[in-house]
Amino acid sequence: MRLHKPTDAHMSDKGLCFSDATRLAELIRTAEVSPLEVIQAHLDRIEAVNPKINAVVTLMAEDAIRAAKAAEAAVMSGVVLGPFHGVPFSIKDSIDTAGTLTQRGSKLFAGNVPDKDATAVARMKNAGAIPLMKTNVPEFSGWWETDNLVTGRTNNPWNLERTSGGSSGGEAAAIAAGLSPVGLGSDVGISVRGPAALAGIVALKATHGQVPHTGHWPEALSRFWHIGPMARTVRDVAAAFGVLKGPDGIDGHAIYAQDAMPARPPQPGQPLRIGWLVEPGFGPVDAEVAAAVASAAQLLKGFGCEVEPVRVPILEQIDCTQLATILFADLVPYLRPFIAGHEAELSTIGLRSSGLPSFSEH
Repeated sequence: MRLHKPTDAHMSDKGLCFSDATRLAELIRTAEVSPLEVIQAHLDRIEAVNPKINAVVTLMAEDAIRAAKAAEAAVMSGVVLGPFHGVPFSIKDSIDTAGTLTQRGSKLFAGNVPDKDATAVARMKNAGAIPLMKTNVPEFSGWWETDNLVTGRTNNPWNLERTSGGSSGGEAAAIAAGLSPVGLGSDVGISVRGPAALAGIVALKATHGQVPHTGHWPEALSRFWHIGPMARTVRDVAAAFGVLKGPDGIDGHAIYAQDAMPARPPQPGQPLRIGWLVEPGFGPVDAEVAAAVASAAQLLKGFGCEVEPVRVPILEQIDCTQLATILFADLVPYLRPFIAGHEAELSTIGLRSSGLPSFSEH
């Protein structure tokens, strides 16, 4: 007996691949499409597009098909479904997946298979989402472009001659190209936000400690790393954040309750207050970027928000160029035991992340 109605023309394979995760979950919940259809549409899309962009480095096709069949049976049985039931998701290759390659963009970890899911992965699965792929990273997630000696370079799907950014560049490219509706990235300095901007998608670096870092590598810089959702729509990022946040009893930085709210949350009927700044503070800003920020501020004002320029004194005391020094002071001692005797296997990115001179600098 067929669970779903025949797919409408507007819900062709391409339509399924460019529907957001929230819409796909609705279609599955109402039996308009089956989880298997959704997974197969994305597998077909990956086969057609990934050779051009190299965003997917490990495909979990067989496991995903089995999970989709189980998800379809759950819909038919009438059980309570999670918010992402039957929806595929992607995972940055620095985040652990039980029984699936997690190579961290490095020859040092080629063939590495964790025995336990990262907390973020487990929570997405518990919400009904189906892991479909691991996505590309620079070596050790230590750069703002995505390239390494194990799985190669990821290209921007909008222009194959350009970068998709880093370190969550594989995630951004996969989502922008319709290979995945929602995924997990991670960020220290720009690693979900930069790739999202370059690929034209949405990403969230939430307050540190909202989403547990458990199961992410490197474990160094845990006081700076953020795991965050990435998607094509704001509502998907918000829904994924709702699934991901809350303590796990392992990450000592993840102290906020799952239902924690801002001290002064927005009130219905009251306009949202927004402060914005370009300079002074943190470092020099390109004129084109400054103009884009000012334009966004005016758009928000046009939507009825209370918008005004502000100054943040603490930012005026910070030189962004010194942040790398702080980060590498933690990262370099952590990496040294892993790379000792294997320096020749490192990419230029890996050498730089390890505090070693790259070949181009010799």
